[in-house]
Amino acid sequence: MGVKSDKDLGINSWLEDELYQEYLHDRAAVDESWKHVFDDARGGNGRAVAPVEAGNAAPAAEKPAGGEAAAPVTMPGSGPVTAPSTSPSGEALIPMRGAAARIAENMDASLAIPLATSQRTIAVKVIDENRRMINHQRTLLGKSKVSYTHIIGWAIVRSLEYFPGLNHAFTEQNGEPFRIVRSKINLGIAVDVPGKNGGRNLLVPSIKNAGELDFQQYVATFDDLVSRARAGKLTPDDFQGTTISITNPGTVGTMQSIPRLMPGQGAIIAVGTIDYPAEYQGTAPEMRAALGISKVMTLTCTYDHRIIQGAESGMFLGNLQALVHGDDGFY
Repeated sequence: MGVKSDKDLGINSWLEDELYQEYLHDRAAVDESWKHVFDDARGGNGRAVAPVEAGNAAPAAEKPAGGEAAAPVTMPGSGPVTAPSTSPSGEALIPMRGAAARIAENMDASLAIPLATSQRTIAVKVIDENRRMINHQRTLLGKSKVSYTHIIGWAIVRSLEYFPGLNHAFTEQNGEPFRIVRSKINLGIAVDVPGKNGGRNLLVPSIKNAGELDFQQYVATFDDLVSRARAGKLTPDDFQGTTISITNPGTVGTMQSIPRLMPGQGAIIAVGTIDYPAEYQGTAPEMRAALGISKVMTLTCTYDHRIIQGAESGMFLGNLQALVHGDDGFY
């Protein structure tokens, strides 16, 4: 694309590429907040002033005042869009451009982070009962229901009061390592949205200063971000400054996940699906009830090992479990 991507967008930078292509085709097709980003990057006159980044196609040729199309600018890594080619073995080779290329670039960047992962499997009976009571009250007040992800996300925010190091990040200045100590929690919420051609895309806007919100404000902000993500109404500010994230692959049945971590964050928490332990899934309901078998979920904490150690990550998950089981007046 013809603008330099904001590094703070992290894993969301593919969206900037996609919106920029829409902007080139029809400026009115993008939200006003994105227009300002692209206008500023293009010098305010509608013509690109920054080089297209490697791996992305050049923008369509624009017409000068005389009405003739200007010759396209040749830039590193760009060039004409090529059709799929076929290898000698008969396999199709399809160039990855735009959003697909940016996602691949992000995943390459994540390889530079030395990751480790802690995991903890917890019973959900207490969460389930409290969620049922919370939603009963919210229904009487005409409010939306609270999901398991709402509750786990809130427990992450509260657990950071005890283990603030999980909200830190690593950086380098002049080749020297530094820890970024943050006073605010900007909780990233991973939202799966349908992509073009039947694919899926992941957007991670963040709840700003979540540690200063009460639960009602947190839920309202959470729901607003998810709603705007699915409606294509997120702005650049929604992606800025994320410090820690929650993702929920359990919605598609994944038992546990070890997601990638992008530069600028210290940890990401993944929530697995809620189900009975595998060895009891084929057991008759009456037998499970007699044995007192509860449904469980697995939480993983994937962290930057340069600034966070395994004991700290493990204790963070232990504190999170204690909270969702009712400790410290959580409910």
